[in-house]
Amino acid sequence: MSSQLIAPPETLQKERLLVIDFGSQVSHLICRRVREAGVYCEMRSCQLTAEEAQRFNPNGVILSGGPHSVYDADGPHLAKEVWEIIEELQLPVLGICYGLQEMCHVFGGQVEPGEKREFGHADFYTRDDLSVPSEVKAARGCSALFKDISSEHGKLQVWMSHGDKVTRLPESFVSSGYTANTEFASIESVKRRMYGVQFHPEVTHTPAGGQMIRNFVVNICGMKGDWNMHDFCRIQVESIVKGLDGKYVVGAVSGGVDSSVAAALVHKAVGSRFKPFLVDTGLLRKDEASLVKARLEAHIPGMELKVLDASRQFYSELA
Repeated sequence: MSSQLIAPPETLQKERLLVIDFGSQVSHLICRRVREAGVYCEMRSCQLTAEEAQRFNPNGVILSGGPHSVYDADGPHLAKEVWEIIEELQLPVLGICYGLQEMCHVFGGQVEPGEKREFGHADFYTRDDLSVPSEVKAARGCSALFKDISSEHGKLQVWMSHGDKVTRLPESFVSSGYTANTEFASIESVKRRMYGVQFHPEVTHTPAGGQMIRNFVVNICGMKGDWNMHDFCRIQVESIVKGLDGKYVVGAVSGGVDSSVAAALVHKAVGSRFKPFLVDTGLLRKDEASLVKARLEAHIPGMELKVLDASRQFYSELA
């Protein structure tokens, strides 16, 4: 398969990171930490195709955690064609928890069930000699992933949540950090531009986790870190104005996050030419339709949300 990338839409940030979700409950926090580092990102299912990966055109990739085991018959895996694109383009990869295990599994390492499930805080030690992966010692750490992170004798507090662990690394990978439970708590292959952590840097229980993610997206992936939500909104509004070219817009609104944000952007772009409506099915919570109308009209000045009472029709069909 060719590694020729499909040119992204002009409205999207040129620098971007792809978060691949393997089913973790906190995958959205990875996106939040990346955006806090000033980098645009989007999350996609681990079932994404090579064409979808090409179309997004990322500068780097983060593999999320997940509840599965990589050695199970039904364990989720990234498509071989997607890995081929990542390797061919030498995209930096950070694997988190299951993501680390997936990376080791794909490239010839060994993942096995742990003696016991590890959940909670752990003391994580970085290494200063990555050429001796089996040597356990407290050290300052020389991995780029841990740059500018202060620690006490190389020790950091991290949050673990896993049942399996890596017992053998793939070729070219070394251990960059360890805990009392595993000598492969963090790994890397500078040759492949691949990094992995067994713990979860995206959660607040790992105090230095945000800096680790920033180190990956800015220092390792080489992104500037100058993206922000205000510029993103401005670009989206400009795109909407250009795409509609004076047309009217009808939009269904539920009051949830997605439709509310979309309504705010479209109304800002076209004003009174946006005609939003909410369908009251009669199955909403008590007074929810009127509360949604009042809240949205208060927060989006000038927008009039029309509520359509379709409760009788729904009740009739459900009877």
